[in-house]
Amino acid sequence: MATIFDHIRSLESYVERSGARLVRSSLPESVHGRVFCDLITLRADLDPAQELQTLVHELTHWLTHRDPRLQHPCTVFEYEAEAVEALVMARLGLQSSSDQIDADGENPTDDLLSASVKRVVWASSRICDALGV
Repeated sequence: MATIFDHIRSLESYVERSGARLVRSSLPESVHGRVFCDLITLRADLDPAQELQTLVHELTHWLTHRDPRLQHPCTVFEYEAEAVEALVMARLGLQSSSDQIDADGENPTDDLLSASVKRVVWASSRICDALGV
């Protein structure tokens, strides 16, 4: 059975194969990660579960939101990344910070625009493929 560390290593490899770069660095307390161009930065002091969730979240932004033609509000992008995070963590059998959504009987893609749902499904399938699940 794969551990959280195995999942992190799988996604690190996927990021590298996909042409991005992943680094760990000091970030403000309220920021777990960020993406700028082809650089994904994670806060260095995250515990492994937080790191995996943050990596999935930031990888979603890198996969789906780097096209400058996308003219959506940042809030839409955050909803999409959170939905992917919830779907991927559920597929791995791990809790995510979005688990409250499922406890209320909602799906992570409820209330998203159809274009958002397409991006969420596409990104979550790419990430799950990289994880081998």
